[in-house]
Amino acid sequence: MGFFKQVEGEAAIVVIKGVYKQVDLYERDGFLYAKTAGGFVRLMADGSTTKDRMRLDHMSWNGALCRDGMGRLCTSEASGAKSLEAPKAQLLLGAPD
Repeated sequence: MGFFKQVEGEAAIVVIKGVYKQVDLYERDGFLYAKTAGGFVRLMADGSTTKDRMRLDHMSWNGALCRDGMGRLCTSEASGAKSLEAPKAQLLLGAPD
């Protein structure tokens, strides 16, 4: 297990109880997290998070997005990573159809 490392140049917009907030993205062992006031929140491939009443609205990412068998958002370096389907990646990245 490694430590959280900030992914330079990448950010996300999360919605917490209806309030939009821009946050930095972090990586740990190939899995992606959002930095929040109290720590780090795991991001899921369907846009949900591990924090109650918080969801991922949009993110910037340079590279391939993947998911593991439990639906956790990750890079191709994570154990069990499978490429995220293009339509799902477009929803997270806000890319045009």
